[in-house]
Amino acid sequence: MSSPLDPRAALAVVPGWNPSIASIEELKGGLTNRTFRVTYEDAHYALRLDVEGSDILRFDRTCEATIMHAAHASGIGPEVVYVDAEAGILLSRFLPGRTWAAQDIESDHQLDRLADLLRAVHRLPICGNRVHYSKEAAAYETFLGERQGLHTFASRCLDIVRSTPDRGIIACCHNDIIARNIIDNGVIKLIDWEYASDNDPLFDIACVIGFHELDDRQADYLLDAYAGGAGTEERERLAEQQRTYDALHWLWFAARQLVLPDAAQVIELERLQQRIR
Repeated sequence: MSSPLDPRAALAVVPGWNPSIASIEELKGGLTNRTFRVTYEDAHYALRLDVEGSDILRFDRTCEATIMHAAHASGIGPEVVYVDAEAGILLSRFLPGRTWAAQDIESDHQLDRLADLLRAVHRLPICGNRVHYSKEAAAYETFLGERQGLHTFASRCLDIVRSTPDRGIIACCHNDIIARNIIDNGVIKLIDWEYASDNDPLFDIACVIGFHELDDRQADYLLDAYAGGAGTEERERLAEQQRTYDALHWLWFAARQLVLPDAAQVIELERLQQRIR
C-alpha cells in the first residue's frame, strides 16, 4: 500500500464523484483503519482507509471485496460502491440502524437471531482464500521477534494454533463477528468484513464466545441454535476453535501493540494471557 490518503483525496479517485461537495465525518473505534461517514448527494456512505502499518495485520482486501459483494446480494452486508485494494480504499453504503452492544450477545432471543445470521454467512460462496492459521500465527511470531515479554508467549500461542487439527470443514466466514460489527434495523447485518475468508465455520462462533466471554450456558445455547442441536463432534470442534481464536487474538493484539501502542491493548493482552494459560 502507498502512503495513506486523506478522505477527500480518496473520494477524488471514485469515478463520477466530486469530493468538494461531500460532507465527511470521521468515526471513532477503528483499530486497523480510519473510517468516515460520507454524505454525498443526500446519500450516506462509509469510507474506510487503511492506516500505515495495517499490512502487518495481513488482510486480503481483494478477497474482502469479493465476499462483501456476495454478502450484499444475500442481504447481510453493505453495498460496495468502490474499492482499490492496493491503495487501501473501500467505499460502501452506510448501513442504517443500531449497532449492537455487548448486552445483546447475552440475550437468548438475540443469540437466536445471530445464529440465523451465522448460517446466512456460511451459505455464501467460498472465495478460494482458505485461511491457514498456522501460517498466520507463524508470521505474527516472526514479526514479534525477540521482543521482551512478547516473543516467549507468542511461541506458546503458535504451538496452540499448530496443534489444532484440520478437519477439512470450510465455509465462507466473517472471522470477526462481535457486537460492534452487527447493525440492527429490524434485520441484522454485518460490517467490517476485512478478515473474511474460507474457514471452519465454528471459528465464527468461537469468536463470539471468546470476545464476549460468554459463559458455558450461553455458548451451548448459541451452538445449539446454530446447529439445530449440537452433538459431541460439534462441541469438540468448537473447543478447538475457541483455543485457536484466543491464541490468534493474543498474537493480533501483540502485533498491533508494536505498531499502534495503546494502553487498552495491554489490558486485553494480559486478560487473554491469563485465559490461555
